[in-house]
Amino acid sequence: MASAYAGAERQVIGVLTVPNWQPGMGPEILPQVYRDIVEVVADAPGPVRAKQVVPRIGLPDETGKIEGTGAKLKRLVDRGWLDEDTPGMFTPVRRRRTISPNSR
Repeated sequence: MASAYAGAERQVIGVLTVPNWQPGMGPEILPQVYRDIVEVVADAPGPVRAKQVVPRIGLPDETGKIEGTGAKLKRLVDRGWLDEDTPGMFTPVRRRRTISPNSR
């Protein structure tokens, strides 16, 4: 039986890999720190900045940690896991549903 993730493009980031989101994928396949970030963004009442995510994932509020988390947030946007409608403000991704002409 083929994996639901067979053929999923994976890119190596240091020692971590963050796949492009595809239907059927959940955050449980992400490395722990990325999973934590996705969960913090999902639990937030509105858009969040990297500076707001850092303490919620257990990191000290330091410039380097904020910048590193910002890079991870951008990577999650690039790979389809999060949205960034306003620069620096991250939200859970809104999946666009394609409506089939036969579904009416």
